[in-house]
Formats: sequence, structure tokens, C-alpha cells
Amino acid sequence: MKPEFRKELEDWGVNFAEANERFMGNEEMLEKFLKKFLTDPNMEALENALNASDAKEAFKACHALKGVAGNLSLEGFKGQVMDLTEILRADRLDGTKELFDAIKPKYDALIAILTKYE
Repeated sequence: MKPEFRKELEDWGVNFAEANERFMGNEEMLEKFLKKFLTDPNMEALENALNASDAKEAFKACHALKGVAGNLSLEGFKGQVMDLTEILRADRLDGTKELFDAIKPKYDALIAILTKYE
């Protein structure tokens, strides 16, 4: 992984110490999986479900996004995704717009970094 790519990801909030442990020190594999995040459909599915006021579908997408965020140590938005997941788990929509609106710019920033180094 290029040092500047790693630095941008760290500045965004990727926890490399945790991620490297999870990927057994194989930074090449970690980079591959980070770049695969570009094709992950869960953020779009989450946004669509929230726009449709469908808490059940939003929960499914958000729960999957939470798993990916955890596996890739995406600390830059993992906490907020976890909070959103718990609201949706209760089949509620109260407060979801505000949380989603906080998550989306962080998501977009991560996508911009990943795209830049693709």
C-alpha cells in the first residue's frame, strides 16, 4: 500500500493496527478488501430504505454496513453506523435522518479516497 494512501485512510479513521491484526499483517489483502468496499451496495440500500421509511430494510442494510465497517476497522463512521443500527433494530425511524446525514459525508469521503487510489 502506498504510504500516502495509508495516511489518507488513517486520517479518515481507518484503524490500521486493528485491521492489520484482523488481516494477519497482510496489508495487500487489507488493501484489496478496502477497495472492494467501492462496490458494497449497503449504503445505497440504506439510503433508499430510509427514503421509503422502511425500517426493516434499512436495518438489514445498516446491519450489513456495520459488519463491513467492523471488519475493515472503519472507525471514521463505525460508531454512528452502530447507533443507527440500534435505532432501526427497534423498528424505529426517529433520529435516523440526522444520523444518516452525519454518516453520508464520511462515507463519501472514504469513497473518494478509495477511488483516488483504485
